[in-house]
Amino acid sequence: MTYHGSFFPVDFLMIVSLPLSFPAAPPGRTGWPWDVAAKLTEKSNVLPRITVMTPSFNQGEFLEETIRSVLLQGYPNLEYIVVDGGSTDNSGNILDKYSPFISHVIREKDRGQSDAICKGLSLATGKWFNWINSDDLLLPGTLLELGCDAYESTDLFTFRVIACGVGIKPYTMLNDNLTANAMLRADRYSFSQPGLWFRTDKVQQCGGIDRNFNYGFDWDLIIRYLCQNPRVHYSDTDGAMFRLHGESKTVLETQKTNLTENRFWQESWAIRDKLETLLSPMQRKASLLGREREPWNRHLVEVLDDINRSPLAASLSIIFSAMKNPRVCFTGRTAGSVLRLLSRYVRPKFYRQPTDSAP
Repeated sequence: MTYHGSFFPVDFLMIVSLPLSFPAAPPGRTGWPWDVAAKLTEKSNVLPRITVMTPSFNQGEFLEETIRSVLLQGYPNLEYIVVDGGSTDNSGNILDKYSPFISHVIREKDRGQSDAICKGLSLATGKWFNWINSDDLLLPGTLLELGCDAYESTDLFTFRVIACGVGIKPYTMLNDNLTANAMLRADRYSFSQPGLWFRTDKVQQCGGIDRNFNYGFDWDLIIRYLCQNPRVHYSDTDGAMFRLHGESKTVLETQKTNLTENRFWQESWAIRDKLETLLSPMQRKASLLGREREPWNRHLVEVLDDINRSPLAASLSIIFSAMKNPRVCFTGRTAGSVLRLLSRYVRPKFYRQPTDSAP
């Protein structure tokens, strides 16, 4: 992987100059998505329509970069929708600049992110749909791979996602083991929404985005979607960049150690309440088990994060604790945690020794 510009990854072979009619990048901005654009293959005239939607509110610091990362995909059958919730920063100037290249621009107050996405989804005519938040990016070639490699038998097409930010070493977030049961049961799975592409008609058929949630609505959607559409394709390509910064909801909420103040956590319980009234008896049973497992999963994270404790002692404590409630605690996540701890013990050169400056 090579890096162009700041910390944004580019790993795509077909790069061409920007079209002459496209707005120039601000001074000093280079690399993707500023002065390079993705080039299409000869298959471009038969590619399916893809709808990309961006919800935004006072994200002028990042919005232009997001817009360019979508438009400069060079995808010939793109429908791009931007919904701005009445921003008071420079977002309006940016939308004025790029509106000739955007399929639909909505500028009006809304009830939050989920409401904005619902507005975009109501206009979507593409075969595939996803939303890219106004502080995230698509990486070059993403839409081309989706258009070329998504078969009729695929319900959900996933990419890997790069998480990065100022002062943060980029790392990969995977979409893995995405099944409704795994998510309801709090089994070992992972998802990163910018890398998930849904069939538009099937999103609408399963009920779409729930406007009542603004933090866990993607988790709610994915479970309902997978209940009806379980066939997932996992690409090994980095398809998007997830930006971590001080004002992002993910950063703000995960910093809260008190779960009663964490809005992701609060909504997860409300979502389970809703799903358990909608889903089948078997899936309801899976969700009830997941409620029991979530505290155990948090305990595993706390044990793994305790670098001052002997890995062997921590492994034994997990095993003995799990034996008290095997139905809940004997899981793949538990086994993986023990293996990670023992690998520190067997290979101590990978064990990060605590220092006075360690958090």
